[in-house]
Amino acid sequence: MSGGVKVLLQHVRLLGELGHDALLMTNKIVYKWADMPDNTIILPKNLAGMPDCDLYVATVASEVSTLYQSKGPKVAHLCQGYEPEEYGARIRGESVTERYQAAGPFSFLKRAGYNLRFRRKIRRFEAVYALPTIKMAVSRHLVSLIKKKYGKSCFLVQNGVDHRVFHPGSRPAVEGALPGKVRVLSTGSMHVGFKGIPDALEAIKILKRRGCPVELTRVSPGPPSREEAGSGVVDRFLTAISEQEMAALYRETDIFVSSSLEGEGFGLPAIEALSSGVPSVLTEISTYLNFSSGRDFAYFVPIHRPEAIADGITTLINDGAIRKRCIERGFEVARAFSLERTKEHLAAFVQEISARSAR
Repeated sequence: MSGGVKVLLQHVRLLGELGHDALLMTNKIVYKWADMPDNTIILPKNLAGMPDCDLYVATVASEVSTLYQSKGPKVAHLCQGYEPEEYGARIRGESVTERYQAAGPFSFLKRAGYNLRFRRKIRRFEAVYALPTIKMAVSRHLVSLIKKKYGKSCFLVQNGVDHRVFHPGSRPAVEGALPGKVRVLSTGSMHVGFKGIPDALEAIKILKRRGCPVELTRVSPGPPSREEAGSGVVDRFLTAISEQEMAALYRETDIFVSSSLEGEGFGLPAIEALSSGVPSVLTEISTYLNFSSGRDFAYFVPIHRPEAIADGITTLINDGAIRKRCIERGFEVARAFSLERTKEHLAAFVQEISARSAR
């Protein structure tokens, strides 16, 4: 499942453990969710038939707007990523997915039409963020961004991972260079521009041209794109796998790569990889840099630099000391992102909202 869906499922479960009557309301289930709570309500797209609640938390901007029209101050906007950044990157040509790649003699007209649509979307998103809803976000980076852009207070409900599921296991330490085939893992949908998946694929192409024995596994919530299916770069493609299967995959992975752009709100797979003891190549984006004060827990590279990603993978393959440091420090950093911490933040959030209501 996508990270955004996983976070909502975690929140519902943790709120239940805190003694609250938490419901999950959705209008579609793309895949079977292993952790879907029993008290899940399927609603139509206009959210008609919604039960009366003390607080409504929505994460999709259109649903935040629809809820606010009927529920007003009872609505909280959970920010899991700042959408205008993604559409701004599309306008600048930094993250154009296959769907919006224009070709042919009139491609400039198509591109202009797409950009006009993207600018309208940005204005609609900004209007939703400007609503006087309760603001909450999954990372310190997003909290700071919302406060700065909209002058509104924002609660931190930090994302976390279940360390009982995501752990290194009995992975043996390897001194010196990694032997044989090197298993590289990249996660996220090619159809989500801020994931930067084309940069990761290009990095693997570079390594294979160099004769580096890498084997790429891609994991996505949906089916492969045309490029992933036809380029020969991806050695294995997995979709709709369970959390336990994902954890097992991390434990058999040699190097994790995230080539995300600034639109990434948190980057849950990166924390899952670090928690599983996987040395990682990460891009220098605000979200990842805010995981810890130092940069020694991963090999950091600039965005849109496939050759730098390739060099990072090569370094982690050949330099046992750097690899060991990334594993040890990555594991330390990941310990701060636990579900227990998420639960504490949720408890503080609900307590403050209850106190506000009482006042």
